[in-house]
Amino acid sequence: MFTKSKKTVIFFIFVTLASLFIGVLFSSTDFLRSPVSSWSDFFIIFSQWMVIQISIWALIYILAINKYLFAFFYPIIVFVSSILAYFRYTMNAVLTTMILDAALDNDMNTSSDLFTIGLLIFVILAMVISIIFIRFRFKTIIVKKIGVHWVISLCFFFFVFNIPRFKRPVSERIPFNVYFIMKRYIDEKEIALTDRPSLSENIDCSQVPDSLTVVFVIGESLRSDHLGINGYKRNTTPYLFQEDIISYINVYSKQAHTNASIPYIMTRADSLHENRAFQERSFIDLFEACDFRSIWLANQESADTYIYFMHECDSLQYVNMEKSSYVFDMWLDGSLLPLFDNFLQKNNPKNLVILHTIGSHWYYNSHFPEEFKIYQPITKSRIISSSSEEELINSYDNTVVYTDFFLYSLIDRLRNKNAVLIYLSDHGENLGEDNVWLHAVDAPFVHRPACLVWMSPIYKSSHPEKYENAINKRNKHFGSEFLFHSILDVAGIQSPYIEYSQSIFR
Repeated sequence: MFTKSKKTVIFFIFVTLASLFIGVLFSSTDFLRSPVSSWSDFFIIFSQWMVIQISIWALIYILAINKYLFAFFYPIIVFVSSILAYFRYTMNAVLTTMILDAALDNDMNTSSDLFTIGLLIFVILAMVISIIFIRFRFKTIIVKKIGVHWVISLCFFFFVFNIPRFKRPVSERIPFNVYFIMKRYIDEKEIALTDRPSLSENIDCSQVPDSLTVVFVIGESLRSDHLGINGYKRNTTPYLFQEDIISYINVYSKQAHTNASIPYIMTRADSLHENRAFQERSFIDLFEACDFRSIWLANQESADTYIYFMHECDSLQYVNMEKSSYVFDMWLDGSLLPLFDNFLQKNNPKNLVILHTIGSHWYYNSHFPEEFKIYQPITKSRIISSSSEEELINSYDNTVVYTDFFLYSLIDRLRNKNAVLIYLSDHGENLGEDNVWLHAVDAPFVHRPACLVWMSPIYKSSHPEKYENAINKRNKHFGSEFLFHSILDVAGIQSPYIEYSQSIFR
């Protein structure tokens, strides 16, 4: 017979082994393809995995106290984790709200393609091992002082999940991502279905052309001073140099990250009325009141701050649904072009197309293909401190070159139409100034987004005054709130909600 202390030791060994089974076989899939260049990088990645492992241990500790609770939930966790891990192993795909939205709302019917013999064997083997753990729990483990264990386990669990630096990475990893992604999806759906007052009262569509395509490209982390057409030392915009591009070098973005920036630029929000970003509809509402067909083409996952505007459009389509910021293989904006083509081929007379790009988001190397590796050497690790300033800027500039090609590809499809394209990055990016990198921190260059306008020859000949006004204002200072008023103005939509002093076309 085991003594009480030995029983306790055996119980904790059991909890550790049951949690390691999940952590090693399933959760580690999120780390296997992380780009690293040194043993110190590997140690950082291992430390991040250990955070996930500690969180799994806390969860299994709670479940294992009661054998019936363990027998019910453990195989469910293993079953779901094995499926997610299989697709991470074989396709480097992660669970996202985009996948849930496509599967549950858009009738995505790909189950027959996803179900394979390999998946079946992997899941069956995982379930067999989970049954072995359950059997061992019933036959061998005896837990004394259950109340004490409940208190300790719950305190430990809630302590782990109330550390901000723990919660975010844990919520995106197997097995916890199932709960958190589902919760985020449900929360976003609730927000998308809320009722916001329409802005279409007293609207005047009489000046809207019978045929017009307005394209708004939401850029990502592109700062204006790294564009060749703005005088940057490198020619990062060889394609746009060939076009009649109007570049605005003095746009200021108050927000330093995507979730705050997009609601601000889509609505009437400004520095005095920031709440409008979360209480009012966007300019999409006014376009639809003037009979525009609208579509949102997304190469980024939705967020609760702007999911409402995505669903304002007649249609919402995703690309790279399996990608997240924890996936480091190719994630390109070029994937949006086939969807863009399909929409244009419908020959609607009036169109509003919004493309949400991944642009120059970190990890930079994921966002340009091999043939756009113009500036070298580039980063070899996702750990910022392991890369030199030269490598980081080279990788960033390669994303700019690819964005140049992507925008040119859009323009080329619009060249013979009555069309306007507006590009505005959600914010800029810090590239080592004052030893600050990336964004979501308050530093000067994160507030300097790139902004570009292109008009087709047909549009310019029909609206020469708007073209001239746009050129005359290219050096003026604007806050990113100009977008709401300008995009409506360039379409010929008139409304008491438009402040024409904010329009770059007046």
